[in-house]
Amino acid sequence: MSPNDYDEKRAYHRMKVDTPITFSLNGQAQVTHQAISKNLSASGLLIQSEFAPAQNDKIEVVMDTGNDRFSPFIIQGRVLRVEADIEAEEQYLISISIEQSQ
Repeated sequence: MSPNDYDEKRAYHRMKVDTPITFSLNGQAQVTHQAISKNLSASGLLIQSEFAPAQNDKIEVVMDTGNDRFSPFIIQGRVLRVEADIEAEEQYLISISIEQSQ
């Protein structure tokens, strides 16, 4: 199956979003990691980070809007997949299933 076939079968369109974010794992809000969001859909988020969480970790992602009028976008979800980023040394691509957002 070609990558185009796979993309066409997605239930939701993905939006490219290159925004700095922070994330914490398994309810440990005092320990945060830095990342860049890569794309966003109604059901998932792809981020890039130097830190590789474990598959199935609970994750909370905070995306600052950069505008005082708008609250940060907060996502709670679960890590679906973690892969080495072949285009960026010492970076990981982390796929997240969104369970709740605010």
